Formats: sequence, structure tokens, C-alpha cells
Amino acid sequence: MNGPPPAYDKERQYPRVNKLFFISYIAREEGEQKTPISMGRTLNISSTGIGMEIYQELGVGSTMEMDIDVEDFNLSVQGKVVHSHAVEEGKYYVGIQFNEPQEKLHEKLTPFL
Repeated sequence: MNGPPPAYDKERQYPRVNKLFFISYIAREEGEQKTPISMGRTLNISSTGIGMEIYQELGVGSTMEMDIDVEDFNLSVQGKVVHSHAVEEGKYYVGIQFNEPQEKLHEKLTPFL
């Protein structure tokens, strides 16, 4: 797979939005903290998950604790890495599914659909 999935898929209950938002995160594998507080950016986002670009490799199944800045709204959320792959030297694309849908995030993303 080259790059992120399409930004909008009419069959999705929660459509993705291609928009750049910054994320701070901590990744854990098997309960152990794998990364210090790190930064990434969204490539696509919905109320159920994100596709993001980061600068370190993470394994599928890693848990993520994230703070996402969406316009004037800061959201703290947890999720799980469902896919991860290198896109170029030193950059990785990870897909993260939130532990539960984020309805407030859905409201904030609606103007971008």
C-alpha cells in the first residue's frame, strides 16, 4: 500500500477528512511505554480513527494515548494501531482506531466534509 487510504469513502459511517492537525502521543507495547511524548500529524481523520504520519516505527497492536488539536478544540483519546508501514526513509504511516467513537470530534469535522 502506498500512502494513506482515500480521504472520503461514501460507504463509511464516519467519513474521513483530509486535514492536517498536530498530535502529541505516547505509544505503548504490551503495557510498556515505547516512546517519549512525541509529535505527529494527521493525514486523514474521522470520529473513529486517524491516519497519521510519524517519525518512528510502531507495531500493529500498540496502544496510543493522544492529544489532538482540532481548530479550537483539544481532544484526549486512546486507540490502537491497526496498520503501520514505512512511506519513505524515516517516515511512517500508521492507522489508529479509537477505543470508542468521538462524537464531539465528529461535530468539529463536519464543516470539512
